[in-house]
Amino acid sequence: MPSTDDLNDTERTTEELAEAMFSGNVIEVYFDTLLTFHISLSGVDVFVRHSLADDQIADLAAGFGDGEVRITMPPAIHATGPMPVDPGEAALLHRALAARSRLVSG
Repeated sequence: MPSTDDLNDTERTTEELAEAMFSGNVIEVYFDTLLTFHISLSGVDVFVRHSLADDQIADLAAGFGDGEVRITMPPAIHATGPMPVDPGEAALLHRALAARSRLVSG
């Protein structure tokens, strides 16, 4: 088994991510080419790499309150299907947020 220093973030457990955050590191999660999450003990920053309309920003912000990442796409774009998200990145986001929650609440 490789040492944790050799692991990609998507391979780290929730406990390993918590330890990394506790040490002052930032966990980066990428959702396609649209969103980048920076998760650390001090906060969760979301960077949107494309322009969004006001209603899309409101929908995205409301979703975070519900623990979801959702963006209302215009019909022409939405018809092409959902935004492709790598399953490893989606799982990493879930584990990193769980790790941060444990550190902040405990």
